[in-house]
Amino acid sequence: MTRLIIPRKVTTWLGSCIALLGTQLVNAEAELNSDSSNALKFLYSEPASEWVDALPIGNGRLGAMVYGGAQVEHLQLNEETLWSGGPHDYTNPDAYSHLQTVRDFLADGEYIKAEDEAQKMMGSPVKQMAYQPFGDLYLTYPQGGKVYEYHRELDLENAVATVEFGLGVSGGTVQHKRTIFASHPDQAIIVHLECDKPGNLIFDLSMNSPHISDTKAIGDDSLVMTGEVAPREERGLIGPWEGKGTGFAAKVKVITKGGTVTAHGDKVMVRDADEATLIYVAATSFVNYKDVSADPVARVEDYLAKASAKSFSELYQRHVDDYSELFDRVAIDLGGSEEDQDLTTPERLQRTEEGAADALLAEQIFQYGRYLLIAGSRPGTEAMNLQGIWNGTINPPWASKYTININIQMIYWVAEVCNLSELHEPLFRMVEELQDSGSKTAQVHYKADGWMVNHNTDLWRGAAPVDGAQWGMWPTGGAWLTLHLWEHYLYTGDEEFLKKAYPIMKGAAEFFLSDGVLIENDDGKLITSPSISPEHSHGGTTKDGLSVGRAGTSLCAGPTMDGQILRDLFEGVIEAGELLGKDKKFRKKVADARDQIAPMKIGRHGQLQEWMEDWDNPDDPHSHVSHLYGLYPSSQINRFDTPELFDAARTSLIQRGDAGGWPGAWRIALWARLGDGDRAHNVFNNHVINGYSKGMLNSGRVFQIDGNMGATSGIAEMLMQSHDGVIELLPALPAAWPDGSVKGLRARGGFEVDIAWKDGKLTTATIHSQNGSSLKVRYEDEIREETVEGGQEFVWKTK
Repeated sequence: MTRLIIPRKVTTWLGSCIALLGTQLVNAEAELNSDSSNALKFLYSEPASEWVDALPIGNGRLGAMVYGGAQVEHLQLNEETLWSGGPHDYTNPDAYSHLQTVRDFLADGEYIKAEDEAQKMMGSPVKQMAYQPFGDLYLTYPQGGKVYEYHRELDLENAVATVEFGLGVSGGTVQHKRTIFASHPDQAIIVHLECDKPGNLIFDLSMNSPHISDTKAIGDDSLVMTGEVAPREERGLIGPWEGKGTGFAAKVKVITKGGTVTAHGDKVMVRDADEATLIYVAATSFVNYKDVSADPVARVEDYLAKASAKSFSELYQRHVDDYSELFDRVAIDLGGSEEDQDLTTPERLQRTEEGAADALLAEQIFQYGRYLLIAGSRPGTEAMNLQGIWNGTINPPWASKYTININIQMIYWVAEVCNLSELHEPLFRMVEELQDSGSKTAQVHYKADGWMVNHNTDLWRGAAPVDGAQWGMWPTGGAWLTLHLWEHYLYTGDEEFLKKAYPIMKGAAEFFLSDGVLIENDDGKLITSPSISPEHSHGGTTKDGLSVGRAGTSLCAGPTMDGQILRDLFEGVIEAGELLGKDKKFRKKVADARDQIAPMKIGRHGQLQEWMEDWDNPDDPHSHVSHLYGLYPSSQINRFDTPELFDAARTSLIQRGDAGGWPGAWRIALWARLGDGDRAHNVFNNHVINGYSKGMLNSGRVFQIDGNMGATSGIAEMLMQSHDGVIELLPALPAAWPDGSVKGLRARGGFEVDIAWKDGKLTTATIHSQNGSSLKVRYEDEIREETVEGGQEFVWKTK
């Protein structure tokens, strides 16, 4: 059944019109503006028992995981700048002295010796810092009692978590409701508590932190917590950071209607109230990656003074207005059944695990990725890390930092195509800041100009290789990040932005053009050395008995992915320079280097080679498919310009097999680029979703938020593609979604796209031009071209 999707802005306008008809229609207006639909809600019949089953809320800076306990509510809290360590230079002054030795070993095929030698080129220390949990807030209902009719939900349309239950007390049952959200305009987390019987709201409030901290009551209605994160000895990281770590502070104030509020020690106690609002604020001493001298207490006092001056209804409305302006830009209908809306989310997941295709769940997952980006990345905040802004452990997997050999890029694939372009800004700022440490790493490790970053960075903007040569010796991380700047320009046509981005892109290219950074292979082509194909070993013995070193050996020269990234970087720098009329001589130098990059190769198994040598094992179902970067997110490999490579990429993807988690999310987009919607849907439905927790977080092995975001961008890629100067409609529509529509996707060239289809065929598409430019649109084998003025639209109707 296809649903009519009416954006909130439209319903608000209709409501205003109804109000004009007279007071007798007030009830109709209220009904129109209330949202009783569960189409965009995750529903639950019990509280979360594990962290990954709690519900994430965030305002870009503050995050919380809401457990939804009836008698004990628990909010696990985060603030995006609370990390271990402090400002630090990770470069290794001895690294350059080992570079030529490593290259010589690689040239001689001595991969084990090369990798062992390269360990001496690692940064100092060899591990970067970890994103930290901030604390925990608890609401305890001391009266006890049996719980009835429990319900919790996360409303994606309003970014509000709600908990409702009945609590048995003497004299009957009291119905309780909590409304919880993270407000961006008021920089606070708000918890509103109410009950259906006046004077029956009774709870104790407490707050603590896993770090060394102190919590105490201030007056009768507030708690304040202060503390500090020092470098942690168990991570072996005390040495480089002498002195204080990052300081932090949080404050929570209780405002009640009726009853009494008292404080004692480290608790606030509310008795016999009708309702209550908690305003929680937090801050750290972080100023920037070089400075942690701010006063967190002064910051929280300022946040709280501003937020507490507003009523709950004002706080709520400001939050919804701010959030909905972003969220409402895109609507999607994949033919989900209205009859399924009231199923709990665990029930929906169970049905999918048993093989059912749930189109409504697919719609929710698509919008969940957009929700998470809005909750975790706002202009002026830090970029989202491996876990977004949500982390509950001192030592999270991979330190919950920024892994930039696929994971952080995948998070931000959502931003442009899903109409949240301004939320890309934190990543752009991180890239700008990385020029500082990246230029020093280029100088110290390679005696080169420009700037570079390896496979990871942290809040302190580390750029040197870390974790071990088999993972960290990958010089193209910064180059890939700069391509997000170029993509933003391609989507928006914002020339003022390009003027700021171009020097960053140029600096990344200057590194690779520096003497001795790229070397020639036996064919006289330019390659990187040393490097790796991210997180994949070529070592061990292949199916054909070819010995290439010990199992686990990864270091190599000239991996395919590096050449693909450099080709995109050089192309972007050349085109940006031409658009801006800059650096004609430099562009010529870049073009000459681009033309000398070692070409991609097809191996003996018909596969796209991952390495310069034909080492691929067709029986190796590895999660990483780094050499398929050229297919997506790049478009160097496509069915029109490079049909042989296109077929080879398909062979590689088949040989690597399907996967869940973030590797599965990448495969959704890869199969979409290959035009196989059913295979993309199979990966999505039977692999990626099966790795989601009850809280709908990608946590099959460990929690990484990229698997959520990649699923969203993958679905968008199934419905619309816009690389190579053509907007392609429904390029990979699966049989599982025969009827549907999507409104508000963004396409390169400054276009916004609405598409509708029925019985697996396009019915109509409306393409809105933001900037005014020529337009080329493809559906199946038909291409239509039009020049569309800014603010005008092009409509494609099936003939």
